[in-house]
Amino acid sequence: MYVQEYGSDSPLPNRRHVYLAYIDSVKYFRPEIKSASGEALRTFVYHEILIGYLDYCKKIGFVSCSIWACPSTKRDDYVLYCHPTSQKMPKSDKLRSWYQNLIKKAVKDGVVVERNTLYDFFLQPTSDRKASISAACLPYCENDFWPGEAERLLEKKDDNTSQKKEPQVGRLMRVAKRDDRKGNLEDNLEDILLVHKLGEKMRTMKEDFIMLCLQRFCKHCQQPIVSGKSWVCTCCKNFHLCDQCHAEELSAPLKDRHPATTKQKHAFQRIEEEPLPETDDGDPTMESKYFDSRIDFLKHCQDNQYQFDTLRRAKHSTMMILYHLHDSACSACHQAMDQRFAWRCLVCAGCNFCDSCYKQDGEKLHIHKLKQTEQQVLPNYTLQDYLEALVHASKCFCAARSCAFKLCFTMKKLFFHGVRCDIRNRGGCRKCIFMWKLLLTHAKHCGDGGCSVPRCRDIKAFFMDKTKMIAGPPCAVEC
Repeated sequence: MYVQEYGSDSPLPNRRHVYLAYIDSVKYFRPEIKSASGEALRTFVYHEILIGYLDYCKKIGFVSCSIWACPSTKRDDYVLYCHPTSQKMPKSDKLRSWYQNLIKKAVKDGVVVERNTLYDFFLQPTSDRKASISAACLPYCENDFWPGEAERLLEKKDDNTSQKKEPQVGRLMRVAKRDDRKGNLEDNLEDILLVHKLGEKMRTMKEDFIMLCLQRFCKHCQQPIVSGKSWVCTCCKNFHLCDQCHAEELSAPLKDRHPATTKQKHAFQRIEEEPLPETDDGDPTMESKYFDSRIDFLKHCQDNQYQFDTLRRAKHSTMMILYHLHDSACSACHQAMDQRFAWRCLVCAGCNFCDSCYKQDGEKLHIHKLKQTEQQVLPNYTLQDYLEALVHASKCFCAARSCAFKLCFTMKKLFFHGVRCDIRNRGGCRKCIFMWKLLLTHAKHCGDGGCSVPRCRDIKAFFMDKTKMIAGPPCAVEC
């Protein structure tokens, strides 16, 4: 699950907002039985995980959460690379139903205060709403639907003649001119047209854009009540006003007071609760080049063949992903570090420190002795010995050091190093550079079409394509 959390120090309109960007799973949950409520146990557990996350966000001070219910296609991977072929991808209506059932549980548990859509909450005028409708009020989240659509609409040059022919736009301008009290209609013209076009785009698919209120919102100004002090209507359900809007309500003429549609007016009752805390949870930020975005994580899995199409591969991929998550970051500053200069504890597994932290604090970093990583020198053998060991090790299944062939164990360690190395050939790792030189030399002289040496067939195909480009037709290559 990838989320975007905008804390209390973020600017409006993203302040204290959470966006559930991507959710992905593979169908290996066991046992495949139904829960007491009649739904699949897998669905029940996933709902509880999401409700638990929303409850956590609510407790640390977030006020709202938006979700775009957009299902993936059959061959499109959102987060996890290579889903099982037997796993079905939900259609749009099925995914909406899945989220609706989740929200019903969250409302019942008191986690979600109110459920709405982005269109109805921000773009639809109501009789009780006093705040102006503007595109600047919508949360601007990365890779969400409406920011991309708004940017496309703003870049597109509108034809003034076509605007005059549209009766809806003309009616919209007349209403805006009538409600314009500050005389700045010309300044807001572009915003009014953008809101109108966005509303047309989102109206037909508004159920896909879910807006969840985790805290109380003022019905007049549409802002969250952060102070904990509010006024609630004694007759209406979930109708709250902040202190400022309640004062304006009392000073307004009787006909304009709540509710505006009836002559009989409702009374308000004062409620005082604890103010919302700052959204900082106190945990240090763990930066990683593999997990910063969905694209980076998916590319990392594709490059290293971390697939989830079988249970065996899913277990291995999970193990390697956890290794990269915890082993590639410094245990002190939690920043990505250069593995060539890492300081490792000889006692505690996974306890690594970057070179800058060690230079700053020295031995005070850890209770045990730290040792810096060193590039081990490979055994001094001839190139032919290594080439023979490369072919042998790719076919050998003997355990560890039990094989009697010279350099077999050394070559297997190089295979395993290539899977774990974060520096790679481009980063200057001497072992990786040596291994790629062996693979290139072997592929140039290998005539076996079914060679088991890693990357042999790929390198030969690359050489063949390059030769075709230089030499011309295939017959010239054969000659």
